[in-house]
Amino acid sequence: MTDVTVSLPDEIYKHAARLSDATRLQVADILTDALSFTLPTLDGATFREDAVRKLDDGAVMALAESQMPPVQDQRLSDLLYRQREELLSAEEAAELLSLMSLYYSGWRRKTEALVEAVKRGLRPPLQP
Repeated sequence: MTDVTVSLPDEIYKHAARLSDATRLQVADILTDALSFTLPTLDGATFREDAVRKLDDGAVMALAESQMPPVQDQRLSDLLYRQREELLSAEEAAELLSLMSLYYSGWRRKTEALVEAVKRGLRPPLQP
């Protein structure tokens, strides 16, 4: 284990502290878990940044149009509501962290696919 000192925006620390209270885990453990979910690995076992460029057109478009499964999306919405109302149990807080990780990684892959689809002329650029 490597010790690291980092300055966080107050709002991020407050979110971690609330999750710490809900799960009875240390803030450092919450932050470690959050980083491990969001930082990509370089061992090739997870989705690599250049992977989208290697997909055929159909796979790029499928990924660009992908969405979280409806059951997971609804559960994420429910848990976010419970978090906002400060009603989360420790188990629900852990589930929320897991679903947020899935959502973020899916969003990142979808974004990469949208960029690639525009580069290939498979779809027009998104309009503001």
